[in-house]
Amino acid sequence: MPLPRELGEKGEKMKNTNVLGLALAGTLLAGAALGAGALAGSVQFVKDSSSHSFRGTIAALKQAIAANGLMVLGQLNQAAVLSQTGLQLQGAQAFFVGNPVVGKALFSMDPAVGLLIPARIYVWEAHNTTYVGFLNPAQLWADSMLKTSMNAKLAEMLGMIDAKLTAIAAQATK
Repeated sequence: MPLPRELGEKGEKMKNTNVLGLALAGTLLAGAALGAGALAGSVQFVKDSSSHSFRGTIAALKQAIAANGLMVLGQLNQAAVLSQTGLQLQGAQAFFVGNPVVGKALFSMDPAVGLLIPARIYVWEAHNTTYVGFLNPAQLWADSMLKTSMNAKLAEMLGMIDAKLTAIAAQATK
């Protein structure tokens, strides 16, 4: 589905960003699918301020992801995408992180976990401070109506991912 031409002066450039626009829309829809009740419950948005610049935080984040046995499976430069609408952000990038071997085990237990895995880590800059944030997949799973099983092993593995995300954010921001 093409983006409306009025969103940008360069229609050709906008066509090339349809995938990124769809990814952003998918992220928003996924959040809506979780429902306001789930987000109002025990799900906590984890946010750490960084002692580094935006670029320094990104570099430290990538190192921390690798050091914790995960990999960047995808990256979305939201600042670049949104700049095409006229919104200028100081910095905004989402990283989709995971481990394919762990993902295989999780998806084998319940394919619905695909809404939460790979995990998303968001880095943004506001008022000259860079932040790293994420939602814990285990909390989202436990609080959501998406949960199609009460698999204790799946919950345990998601809890381990929560711990890794916490460690990654701490390492990337110190």
